[in-house]
Amino acid sequence: MVRIGLAVLGAVALFATGCGGGDERPARSDATTARSSATRLGGASTGVTADVPGGWRKVDPLTDASAVVRTSFGLTGENADLVRQLMTVQRGHGTVYALDGSVTGGMAPHLTMGCDSGGLTGASREQLERKQRALEPTSRITETTVGGKPAFRASYSSTRQGVAVDGLMVRASVSDERFCFVEIEAAKGGLTAATDGIAASFALA
Repeated sequence: MVRIGLAVLGAVALFATGCGGGDERPARSDATTARSSATRLGGASTGVTADVPGGWRKVDPLTDASAVVRTSFGLTGENADLVRQLMTVQRGHGTVYALDGSVTGGMAPHLTMGCDSGGLTGASREQLERKQRALEPTSRITETTVGGKPAFRASYSSTRQGVAVDGLMVRASVSDERFCFVEIEAAKGGLTAATDGIAASFALA
């Protein structure tokens, strides 16, 4: 069975945001304001859960042809085929995707959430932290726990195909070989208290 390790997930991160070029500044619908109600994503088949605020929606980037979904998850531009292949494998692992539905153009705040194998490089918290710093040198890491398992939270700024992005993620070491994660990215300045709440709600299922 094909496995996606953290290094490959890093490749997804490098390609899966802002690959379409052009003006990626998010356009928000005038009619939408975040509702107070939250929706729980994930479950036993995913291995984790998180609560997203009103206005966010679960999406399948492999079948959703809307421009905002394709742009947010990197399914435009020269790397689209690679991203699609990696997402196909991720989806087989139960990975969940969602985005802020109030953003109607450009790159919306969006998340990827699931569990995966650490591969040859392992999945202990220390190993995951080292790999995170290698992938995103600007990462600001805070150690924590998720469901009693060693975990860390990282925020970072980066560039995806010429587009400045901010990211927030949590990774939990479930075993020496397996980890679970939620990763949220948005065009620079697009992360809010609501997205911080998603990370805070992240839990093992």
